[in-house]
Amino acid sequence: MKKLIESFISSKIQQGLFSGCQVLVAHKGETLVELSRGFMVEHSNAPLERVTPQTLFNIESITKVMVTLPLVFKLVEQGRLNLENKLVDYLPEFGTDEFKTRVTLRDMLNFTAGISLEDPQGCEAAALEKDLEKVWELHYTQKLSAQPGTRVFYSDVSCRILGKLLERLFGADLGTAARQFIFEPLNMKDTMFTPENQARCAATGTSDSGRNLRGSLCQDLEHNMGGILGSDGLFTTAQDMLKFSAMLLNQGILGGNRLFGRHTVGKMTGAVTNEALYETPTSYLHYILSGPKVWFWEYGKSPYSFFGDLVSNRAIGKMGGAGTFLLIDPALDLIVIYLTNYGQPENTLEGEASWTKFQNDINMPGLCNLIIGNLGC
Repeated sequence: MKKLIESFISSKIQQGLFSGCQVLVAHKGETLVELSRGFMVEHSNAPLERVTPQTLFNIESITKVMVTLPLVFKLVEQGRLNLENKLVDYLPEFGTDEFKTRVTLRDMLNFTAGISLEDPQGCEAAALEKDLEKVWELHYTQKLSAQPGTRVFYSDVSCRILGKLLERLFGADLGTAARQFIFEPLNMKDTMFTPENQARCAATGTSDSGRNLRGSLCQDLEHNMGGILGSDGLFTTAQDMLKFSAMLLNQGILGGNRLFGRHTVGKMTGAVTNEALYETPTSYLHYILSGPKVWFWEYGKSPYSFFGDLVSNRAIGKMGGAGTFLLIDPALDLIVIYLTNYGQPENTLEGEASWTKFQNDINMPGLCNLIIGNLGC
């Protein structure tokens, strides 16, 4: 299998689709393949720029399932939240009309709150001026795009707002809370927001404003908001992602240390949670926006799944918009981590064609099919 994966990723690098990557495959608690290939910076062959197991990758939206979702369920199992609580119980400034006062935490986790995919008007300018109070005011007062509980629609705006709720309840920023409750207990020493040593980070091109994207978020708005958000922001390695994923497969335990209760993990990673409202995907973009989900996880066994054709009906996964992927399949006892520096500045992910090219170039479905098809061979 290692030679097959080596050939698969080497071809991508040789085609110039990305300059570097990490791939890690674990099956039944054993690491079958771990590869670090290429360079952190495009068009470089400098020894110091070579990708190693310690290289940090920008995992963008995988933040949602490695920070935001588990921190919500940490509060749930502490008895401090339940999913029918209203968002305005914790963020009263959100309740600017009757429909918004109905939004529950379950809606927020299912992308059924009706919160828009589009950033609130005026946010970019306010963030550029470092007026974060105005930025958050615009987030809270933005009108809903649909009534709560009526449709599934992906929204970073929603996850940013949920992140603020968590910060309010933990009395700390998300980075501090995640370190205390997730990263330090799992010994994830290479997982962080806003990395100080940017030379360890794989570069992902330039942003819409021309920023060099090395150790910072792709979206200018989120960068100017501080980079510690419920939507995006984590930088990490495949080895650290393995620790988090193995904890979930082990029902909340890693190395004898229990992080979550068994039933809590089952609730976080079990059955499809938006079954009554999701739409059958007709494209990769449709899959991420309105397809079947297990909270913030994408459900793996679906048309236009990012995770191929051979996953079980218990598979879940998540994509990061800079070219990173995580698959966890409990039925197969399988973890696949595929981190690239393909890069996705915001304006290149508009419309079906861009998403299809993104998926075809990186080809996580093909890698998953290759791996699962060769398990036990």
